Amino acid sequence: MHWWLRVLTLMCLLAQSALAASETRVALIIANSAYTGGAPALPNPASDGRLMAGALKSVGFSTVTLVTDANRLAMERALRSFAAVAERADVALVYYAGHGIESNGENYLIPVDAALSNDRDLEIEAVKLSTMTTMVEGARRMRIIILDACRTPPAGMRRTSASRSIGRGLAAIEPAGDSLVVYSAKAGTVAADGSGTNSPFATALARRMVEPGREINLLFRKVRDDVLAATGKVQEPFTYGSLSSEQFYFVAPQAAGAVQDIESETWMICRDSRSPGPCDAYLKRFPTGRYAELARTRLSDSAAPAAVVQPVVARPAVTFAGLGMQLRTSADGSRFEVMSVARNGLAYGELLPGDIIVAVNGRPAESQQVLSSQTFAGMPIRLSVRRGPAALSIVLRPE
Repeated sequence: MHWWLRVLTLMCLLAQSALAASETRVALIIANSAYTGGAPALPNPASDGRLMAGALKSVGFSTVTLVTDANRLAMERALRSFAAVAERADVALVYYAGHGIESNGENYLIPVDAALSNDRDLEIEAVKLSTMTTMVEGARRMRIIILDACRTPPAGMRRTSASRSIGRGLAAIEPAGDSLVVYSAKAGTVAADGSGTNSPFATALARRMVEPGREINLLFRKVRDDVLAATGKVQEPFTYGSLSSEQFYFVAPQAAGAVQDIESETWMICRDSRSPGPCDAYLKRFPTGRYAELARTRLSDSAAPAAVVQPVVARPAVTFAGLGMQLRTSADGSRFEVMSVARNGLAYGELLPGDIIVAVNGRPAESQQVLSSQTFAGMPIRLSVRRGPAALSIVLRPE
């Protein structure tokens, strides 16, 4: 079958799956980076917002509104408009990235133009978190508020009274009903904006959200573990609120014998193709997908002169059942290429097809005689990985 027929078939399956879902999901994203009112600018919220918008669209949110660098009026208008949308939805989600601060037990989200010389200014210049929670309460089934907001607080703020306080990070909250409020760093602590394109929290959340069969409570526990690992156990996300016994998934579990992961299948077509068409098709459907960076690298490679394109591997593939992945080694034995990752294996959700493993537990890949779960029984496995142009450190922990 021609590659474009395979891609078209996969897209049709995906469309049928989306049409079958009767639940209406809507989202509002507010991402504030370019602060001008005294709070320091943040490099990542705008890109975090775009990352989350792509992830939410890919998991079936029919309406995703992205507002960047909003002043107070823009934030209030966005929340007011979203309240009307949320009333007609089953699930309403708000994601906020930017500055946030707690004062006297109240949490405030900071617009880009807020002028905050003292704690009283918050009542006029900032938006209360309680306002945000009120705006989503009309959703019929579930309300989710995600705050990557407790970053470096505005400098120079002073207390106007000894009885008032300006806290570090945000204060704990207890939402009512089927509601969750998720902090990127638990109450009283400050989150990192991150040294890369995205914050550690946004990176983990976008990656975990698209994994099939992650019930929402487990999903946020996985995000917590990812952020703790990425920040050297400095930053710990926390979830507030309680849900009913009804399970919720961003991506539902696949039934026994169900069709394959459509995105992964589309990526495999891209990876194995000698023409740019399949990778263009993948990126058009999954612009922020799990394999987007690899697909762009693949396109770049295909555009390079043929003489410089060398085969990555030469040896047969080997399956490591315990780790749940199939690898093949380079001709000189100096690295492993990930061919596939099984859903029930230790590496699922951590490694992607096309990743190149160059070291295992700090030792070059060529020095590893056997890479198997038995070799490291019960112990973490630290992998040094190349993913396109990026260098990653990934830890597989037996659960």
